[in-house]
Amino acid sequence: MNPTPKTAPASLCPIPRRGIQGAAGIILHLFLLLASALMGVSATCFVPTPEEAPGLPEIFAAAAILLLVFHLWRATRTAKGTLFLLITVGAFLTFYTRSIFPAGLLCGLVFVVGEGSVLIATQAKAHLPWIPLIPLLAYGVTALLTRDPIGALAALVPWPAAWALAAGTRRAAEKEDGPTRTGVICGTALALGLSLAVPLVIYLFQALGTLEPTALAEALESFRLELILSIHTQPMPEDLTPEMVELWEKMTAYEAVENNVNNIFNLLPGACVVVVLLFSTACQSIQHAALRAFGFEECITDRVKAFEMSLVSCVVFLVAYLAVMLDRGTTSTLSGVVFENVYLILLPGLALAGLLRVTRSLSKKGPRAMGCLFYVIVLAFCLIFIAPVVLAAVEVIGHIFEAVTSKLKFDEDDNDPFGGS
Repeated sequence: MNPTPKTAPASLCPIPRRGIQGAAGIILHLFLLLASALMGVSATCFVPTPEEAPGLPEIFAAAAILLLVFHLWRATRTAKGTLFLLITVGAFLTFYTRSIFPAGLLCGLVFVVGEGSVLIATQAKAHLPWIPLIPLLAYGVTALLTRDPIGALAALVPWPAAWALAAGTRRAAEKEDGPTRTGVICGTALALGLSLAVPLVIYLFQALGTLEPTALAEALESFRLELILSIHTQPMPEDLTPEMVELWEKMTAYEAVENNVNNIFNLLPGACVVVVLLFSTACQSIQHAALRAFGFEECITDRVKAFEMSLVSCVVFLVAYLAVMLDRGTTSTLSGVVFENVYLILLPGLALAGLLRVTRSLSKKGPRAMGCLFYVIVLAFCLIFIAPVVLAAVEVIGHIFEAVTSKLKFDEDDNDPFGGS
């Protein structure tokens, strides 16, 4: 007999290539040009203090940020939570660095990847070859403002991720075997990571004069030692109590500083991956909201917007978590560092999936909702301190439980002598 599927087939609604018509399309083209130029100017002119920054690029960056944020707030109303978070991060970076350019990097990157992907996904095929003119014109504007043709290449950085996000979303909307939402995020993150690596490689080549692995390792080791010494020799603040003086001496002891810096360096690869994944998730949220705003709401089906983690990722996270727990307290090994990075990379996605699972369960009626509410109340104290780990555990346990029970039900149906065909 043929077993009945657990859920109905995912709804499909391909994104039509009718383009964005009228004034909205013209404004979007102009704002994408502005956002790309903002990326280039901000990356080229980023300095610690505004006194060292050229006046014209800083005025341009501030005006561009205001225009882009205003447009995003008006056009992507269903993503205002994401926008508020991005605005908060941008304001913090501006306050911390005393420069407008980090906020410009953030705003330009999110705008180009999020809304640029909408333009690419909806544009008629005959007009697609004209889209690369936008980053090329932005490169020219950046080079003119900054007089730095190498740094101006940053204006091109967001576009590979925009193409990847557009292609992934189109495939998810039109094919049942297309990528899931998490798959689209991973593809976008890969494209964004590779495009961000290009200016980093150029910067390293300009600074070191070579890209040989030995030279890169020596530069990294030199930077690590300088960081340890700068923290170790940090002058003690005045007016500290005896208890605080003792704590300061423990924290700035050479061995303690060395261990903390080594731990940071060990987790740096995973942290970079997490940051790129979070950026990609934010850009996808902007994209979905922009598609709704431009009249493509029917294409954002349940299949496109459902955020789910695979069973494989749950098992890998569980193995990594157990390995980290067993390795904790001992001397760090290469395998332990690898497991820590895998654990760090998978934790945010599984925590979000676990939060959505709990939300869905609470929205239902009946015993499942009451049971879920009971566990939330019991774990409330733990959630205050270790919310991501607890929510990730909810997703892992729930996913594995569903996989086991669905397999058992499938076997029972196969052996049912009274089952229909």
